[in-house]
Amino acid sequence: MPDLPKCEFLLLDVQGPRLNLTFNRPDQRNAINSQMGEEFAAVVEWLSNSDEVRVVILRGAGGHFCAGGDIKERRNMAEDVVTEDSDPIMERNRGAGMAFLRFENLPQTTIAVVEGSAFGGGMGYACLADITIVSETAKMGMPETTLGVAPAQIAPYVVKRIGLTRARQLALTAERFGGDKAYEYGIAQYLCRDDTIDTTLEDVVAKVLKCGPKANAATKAIMLKVGSVPEEDMIRFSAEKFSLLNRGAEGKEGQSAFAEKRKPAWQETGEGGKR
Repeated sequence: MPDLPKCEFLLLDVQGPRLNLTFNRPDQRNAINSQMGEEFAAVVEWLSNSDEVRVVILRGAGGHFCAGGDIKERRNMAEDVVTEDSDPIMERNRGAGMAFLRFENLPQTTIAVVEGSAFGGGMGYACLADITIVSETAKMGMPETTLGVAPAQIAPYVVKRIGLTRARQLALTAERFGGDKAYEYGIAQYLCRDDTIDTTLEDVVAKVLKCGPKANAATKAIMLKVGSVPEEDMIRFSAEKFSLLNRGAEGKEGQSAFAEKRKPAWQETGEGGKR
C-alpha cells in the first residue's frame, strides 16, 4: 500500500484499523485554505485504496473542528483573472465538491467529532460523516449567505442529512446554533459534554470494529444508492451485495462464529479484509 500523503495542515495518525485525521490550522480555527483542501483530497484518494483502515475519525486541533473556508484567501482569489479556459474559484470549489463526494462514498466508516466552531465547510464535514459526535458547547451554522456567497458544495449534504425544509431555513437565515440543536436536527447522532466526548468516541469506534469491514462497506454502498436509482435496480444491487457477502470469506466466518459462539476473526485481530 502506498505511503500516507505528506501534509502540512492535516495531522494523520494511523493506529491499527483507524486513521485519526486532524484539521491542523488552529490559529485560524482550522479554516480550509487551498492547500488543506488539496491535502484532504489526497488523503481521501489514499483511503479509497486502503485495505487496512476501517474507521476514519475527523477532528480539529486547538479546540475547534473547522471554521469553514479561508475567507481571506477566497477574497484574494476573487481578483484572479478568469479566462475562457480558467476560473480559479470555480475550479477550487469544484475540487472541494469532488473530495466531499469521494469522502462520502469511502468504504470506511467515518466519524466526525465536533467541538468548538463548525461553520460552512466544517458543518459540511459534520453532515458528510457516517456518524457525528457533537459537544454541547459546539457552535455550528452556514454563514455563507451573510458573506454574499452560497454554501454551494455542502448544501446537498446538509439537505440529505436534515431535510430540505430545515436546510433552507438554516442556510437562508445563516442561523448559528449549538450542539443540542445539531443533535435535535439530526446532524449529530451523539450529544456529549466536553468531558465525555473522548469516552463516547472510543465506545463508538469499538462498536464499529465489531462489524465486518466488508459488511459495513456494502451497507454504506446500499444506503447511499437509496432514492438515486429505480427500485428494481436497487433490489438487484442489494441482492448482489448480499450474495457476495454471504458467499465470501467474511460472511462465512461471521456466521460460523455465531454458530460456534465465538468472536469472528476481524474482532480478534482488529484488521479488515480487502473490500
